[in-house]
Amino acid sequence: MTVTRPVVSALYRYPAKSTAGESLTGVHVSQEGIVGDRRYMVVKPDGTFVTARTHPHLQRVTVTLCSEGLVLNHPELQSLTLHHEAFSRQVFQTQVWGDVIDALTTTEEADEWLGQALGEPVKLLWLGERSPRYRQSIGQRVSFADGYPLMLIGDASLEDLNSRLEASQRMSQFRPNLVVKGALPYAEDGWQRLRIGDVELAVAKPCSRCVMITVDPSTGRFMPNREPLRTLSTYRRGPDGKILFGQNLIVMTPGWLDVGMPVDVLA
Repeated sequence: MTVTRPVVSALYRYPAKSTAGESLTGVHVSQEGIVGDRRYMVVKPDGTFVTARTHPHLQRVTVTLCSEGLVLNHPELQSLTLHHEAFSRQVFQTQVWGDVIDALTTTEEADEWLGQALGEPVKLLWLGERSPRYRQSIGQRVSFADGYPLMLIGDASLEDLNSRLEASQRMSQFRPNLVVKGALPYAEDGWQRLRIGDVELAVAKPCSRCVMITVDPSTGRFMPNREPLRTLSTYRRGPDGKILFGQNLIVMTPGWLDVGMPVDVLA
C-alpha cells in the first residue's frame, strides 16, 4: 500500500444519541465536539438512557438540525418539526455511564412521536446551548456522547477488517465523527496529537467496541453471527480484554474542519 499524507475523507454528526448519523462536508468543532453532535438523547420515563445497544431500531430515526430546532424522521411515521422556543425546558436528571446530567425536556409531542417509533414510553431530552456535563478525567465539557468529544477511524482500518470477513461492513456501523484516508491500517493507534487546519486534537484512548457495531443502520436490526464484533475479538483485544477499533479524541484547539483537509500527525 502506498502511504501518503492522511486527509479527512468523511465527517459525521449524530444530533441525537444512537439515532442515524448525517454525513457533512464541513463542520465547526468546539471543545464539546462537532457543533450539534449528540445534543439530544432518548430516555425512559425514569431517566435511563436508551441506545441502539438495546433498541437497535433507534437507528432508523433520523434527526436533522435546522436554525429553529430539529426535524425527526422515521420511515413509518410522518416527520415532526420541533422548535426550540416550544421546548418546556424542565430540568430532568439522567445519566450517561455514571455521569449524572441535569438535562432539559423538549415537548410532549416529541415524546409521543418517539414512543411510537420505539414502541414504548420515552422522552426526548436536550443538553441546552452549553452542556452541563463536565468530565473531570479530560477536563472538558462533553455532550451525550459515551465519554469523549470525537472519535476517529482510518479508512484503511475498515478495509483491513473487511478483508477478514465474508460480508463487508460499513463505516456507519462504527459511528465515527472523523474518517481519514491515506494512512496504514490502524495507524491511528500510534497517533498522539493531530492538527487539521486550525484544529488541534489529542488522542485520548482507543475506542472499546460493543454489540452496537453489529446493528445494520439500514434495517435497525442486529446482524447475524455477531459480526463484525466476533472477528474483531480475534485480533483487536487490548490488555484489559476490551475490543478496540478507532480512537477517542479531545479537542485542544477548536475550529473548522472540511472533508479533504490534510491531517498532520504532530506526535
